[in-house]
Amino acid sequence: MIEDEVLKIIKPEEAEKLRLEKILGEVLERLKGYEAEVEGSFRKGTWLKGDTDLDVFVFFPKEVGKDYLKEKAIKEIISRFSDMKYTIAYAEHPYLMLYIDGIEVDIVPALKINSGSEAITAADRTPFHTKYVLEHLDERGKDEVRLLKRFFKGIGAYGAEIKVQGFSGYVSELLVIKYGSFREVLEHASKWVKPPIKIHLIEPAKDFTEPLQIPDPVDPKRNAASAVSLEKVALFSIAARYYLREPSVDYFFPKDLKYDKIKGDIILANVLIEERVVEDIIWGQVWKNVEKIKNILTSVGFKVIDVNAWGNEERLTIAIQLESKDIGKYYLNVGPYYYQQESVDKFIKMNENVWVGKDGRLYSVKERKEYDVFEILKRTISFKYKFKLEFETLKEVKDDPWLHRFLRKTPSWLK
Repeated sequence: MIEDEVLKIIKPEEAEKLRLEKILGEVLERLKGYEAEVEGSFRKGTWLKGDTDLDVFVFFPKEVGKDYLKEKAIKEIISRFSDMKYTIAYAEHPYLMLYIDGIEVDIVPALKINSGSEAITAADRTPFHTKYVLEHLDERGKDEVRLLKRFFKGIGAYGAEIKVQGFSGYVSELLVIKYGSFREVLEHASKWVKPPIKIHLIEPAKDFTEPLQIPDPVDPKRNAASAVSLEKVALFSIAARYYLREPSVDYFFPKDLKYDKIKGDIILANVLIEERVVEDIIWGQVWKNVEKIKNILTSVGFKVIDVNAWGNEERLTIAIQLESKDIGKYYLNVGPYYYQQESVDKFIKMNENVWVGKDGRLYSVKERKEYDVFEILKRTISFKYKFKLEFETLKEVKDDPWLHRFLRKTPSWLK
């Protein structure tokens, strides 16, 4: 069975577990005197072989408040690791990122609360998520989660960060808890219909608006799947349907297929971010730029085939695929019907080269205000940080897997 083969590849061995436990022991020793707990996929037993970060949460009294985490707690934590190489990373508030023997260890300050519904920051709920998962998953269930996580990674739908807008590890765990196995999750997903898709392990405490709705069992006011975009819902549903028809390891480990056909005109906007930024913030701005580019180019007359982006918080590419980068200086301007008298008078007054068409509408020839695509893109692309922007028109396909995926579009597991 395909899943058995995949599990042999992705399930960690005892030696890896012992190595990670040794690293955690060193970290926890340095945090003596604090209330520190291991959280995340390692603690829950759902991590993938060779693919895990270690999460250590340091809890402070709820009374100190959110600002304490931002300003003082992080300094206290740094003082315990000042002799080590570290990075201060940012989510809702700062946390410490260490690399020990090639493993990323995130040390996250949080507030100590009595229940998930009391959370002041997102981090505060984490121990309740851990407890819930451990209470509802046995060893077989943990392996089923591993399969589902690897499936999401393979189809490009894993991760709740804004860059991906996909399924988090916690949502993967909740889906297996709800349906019992990897296969059953796929069976249900393959039959998803028009959103919203509601999956309840507990009744929600409020109405949600997102396409996938899974009330968080530890805080029913929160949609655990709020990050999942409609695109990723659709992608998963299609992938589930096709996998069940014809299972293949390609869904878990897709091949990077080369594709060198350039269809239409492709402009690559290469962006260099010159300031240090939080990844979620920059990718929020990237996707806003993608939508702006689509809308503005369409509004001025370009036929947009696709716009997408890839990269990291320092260097990224926005790829724009057009039927043609060249459009005429003039265009057909469609006016009102002859019986819309006020509109007809205004149209005739405002336009040259006016005529009545065979359909009874007025038409005119209008000069475009903008038709240089590069000038429009320069004006359109913006970030709230200092950045450099360079354009290139694709003439020859480079050896870049992301570019090949953009050109091919069809995932390797689909066709």
